[in-house]
Amino acid sequence: MAHQSRALVALLLILGLAVMLLPAVALAAPPAGSCIGVDACTGNTGSLQTDACVGARACLNNAGSINKKACQAPDTPVGVGGVCQQNTGSVGVGACQGIGACSVNQGAVSKEGCDGQLACLLNRGAVGEGACVGPGVCSGNSGRISKHACQGFLACLLNHGTVGESSCVGESACQDNQGTISKNSCQGDFACQNTQGNVSAGSCHGERACESAGSDGAIGTNACNGDGACFNNPGPIAAGTCNGDPNPITGVGVCEFVSP
Repeated sequence: MAHQSRALVALLLILGLAVMLLPAVALAAPPAGSCIGVDACTGNTGSLQTDACVGARACLNNAGSINKKACQAPDTPVGVGGVCQQNTGSVGVGACQGIGACSVNQGAVSKEGCDGQLACLLNRGAVGEGACVGPGVCSGNSGRISKHACQGFLACLLNHGTVGESSCVGESACQDNQGTISKNSCQGDFACQNTQGNVSAGSCHGERACESAGSDGAIGTNACNGDGACFNNPGPIAAGTCNGDPNPITGVGVCEFVSP
């Protein structure tokens, strides 16, 4: 847990110290319920709808279009960047909720996406409906995230691959992932952390199921299901294989690669 805590602290420091302020731009009268808080819409150039940009510096120097009930973080403390401060991506209905959730975000965020403290800080990828939910979950992400994917603490932190629907669920499930993750895959804490290869649908379910796997080939459909099932396995791994519980005596996953 220590390395996850350090990662989140680092993100907070980035948010608090590295956000640069741009020259203020005059703002027309905001829609009802919007731009509430100190400097909530100072320098904003993006379009706003009702009940948007709530909290200190919520949309400070924002350039993206903000939909209704989006970019809300009323409890933002002094010295911390606003929820959508310097955002340049479009933000859907009810999206970007929580302190720093979409600060310096560049990706398009769909309805109810990016929900949680620092959820999409410095994100550059498109975020689907209801995706990226949890603290720091998609911070620094550059991949395209499908709907309801990336759920949990740091689940897709620094992810670089495309993530399919309902995939990457669990603490650090796809943190630092490099490959393409198909739908309903990588479910479990650290399931696809540092995974290098592509993961097909319905695969890599379980704690550390495919962590650091796939460096030499892809993981097939409905494969590597079980705790540690394909941990550190370079692949390729055929569809429907490497499923099962770890060895009850050694704790080694069914297809876990153990260095000699």
